[in-house]
Amino acid sequence: MSTKMEGIFQRSLFATIASITVFVPEECKYRVLSECLPWPKLADVANNFRAKKVDINNGAPLNLRLHLGAYIAQTMNGWTDRFTEDQIRYHAGVRILCGIENSTETIDHTSLEYFRNCLGKEGAEELNKIIVLHANQKGFTGSGIAASDTTVQEAPIAFPTEVGHLKNIGEKLLGIGNRIRKGLSQSLGGLAAKARDLFNEIRLFTKGKKEKILKRKKELGLKLHRTIGSMYRRVKGAISGMTSNAGEAYGENMELFKKMLSQIKIWIKTGFHPSGKIISLWHQTARAITRDKAAKATEFGRRWIITRLTNGYVLGRPCEKLGGDADVGIAEEALIQFLDTFGMVPESFIYDRGGDGPKNHAILANMGIKNNAIFRKGDGKMDVTKKVFNMAKRERALTEASIATLKSGKYGFNKPRAKSEEGCILKGQAAILGSNLNKFFLDTISKRKMRLEIG
Repeated sequence: MSTKMEGIFQRSLFATIASITVFVPEECKYRVLSECLPWPKLADVANNFRAKKVDINNGAPLNLRLHLGAYIAQTMNGWTDRFTEDQIRYHAGVRILCGIENSTETIDHTSLEYFRNCLGKEGAEELNKIIVLHANQKGFTGSGIAASDTTVQEAPIAFPTEVGHLKNIGEKLLGIGNRIRKGLSQSLGGLAAKARDLFNEIRLFTKGKKEKILKRKKELGLKLHRTIGSMYRRVKGAISGMTSNAGEAYGENMELFKKMLSQIKIWIKTGFHPSGKIISLWHQTARAITRDKAAKATEFGRRWIITRLTNGYVLGRPCEKLGGDADVGIAEEALIQFLDTFGMVPESFIYDRGGDGPKNHAILANMGIKNNAIFRKGDGKMDVTKKVFNMAKRERALTEASIATLKSGKYGFNKPRAKSEEGCILKGQAAILGSNLNKFFLDTISKRKMRLEIG
């Protein structure tokens, strides 16, 4: 094969040109979406949620199309804010999506974060609703099927351990003591040092036979708990002597520490975790959820309801009840979001045998759903035609595939890059939005009979 050597020994002429012309093919997904998305409706949603947090009629004007385009591109690809900033600056297709192809305007990563936080989790869910309804209008999906299941959005936390919680609570109490007064911080310092020594001994120096290790760890765990308890009581006493306004600043944290200390004490004494066990100091809605899976018996996070619609579009929302509760009463939550989106109930409601319970069946009957396609436990059979049964089996399998897609590394649904509970839910809604946008693009080019752009 021959070789072209242009640009190897001589500098490219483009290196001295301020701008160049780039051809963006009509099948580029960003160009397709720029032409097909319902921008006025998306803008109305964005402005409604922005208006709740800022005065959108005053101050420097915000290029709403640019921000919406950046938000859409980021959710479709799972980009970080800084990578999104670079793509908007240099990617011709993304600039078309953002409506800035004929200008030099760009955006920075802090503006991306601020706009996303203004929309919040409710805004992301509402944008997804607009996309689903637009796809329904185009004939890509419909309201005939609701195939639901629950999954866990794993929280971005370290593996929870009781000694780790005690260590972190001790550090938090020491920080509060340092802020309250100097004398208190000195007395807490000695207890904090003792707590660190006990923590290191539990983690590093408890070795030997299993029975002796467990006994030794339990003894050291009780000592560590008593030490942290002493720190808590001293800080609590100091706060009680403060004015009400000053004490309120620490009240919520102190109540959390008290609850966690009582839960840890139950585990140390009995070996069993109490109901509603808190597993993170900052992600307080995360729970240890038993999934009975071979690869991952327990997942740490929050349950979500994922509903697959016709042709693979998805709705999703966190479960109202925390923890790994049974699914025998989950139909109501799944159908509420469906009603919020379409304003009607589906013709067929599909769920695995975990939802086979009288409460779910009663809800479906009361709401007038034609096909109750909840799989039955044991030898029970659903009262539907063979055609509906075969459809339910197919959709049930595809629901698992849709959940797997959301939890892939592309969309960032699992262990999201977030530092708050609100941020984790927002990332979950953004992952669902990104998945639906990619599906909408594929359906659009299929309808136009275009070739799919590679790369």
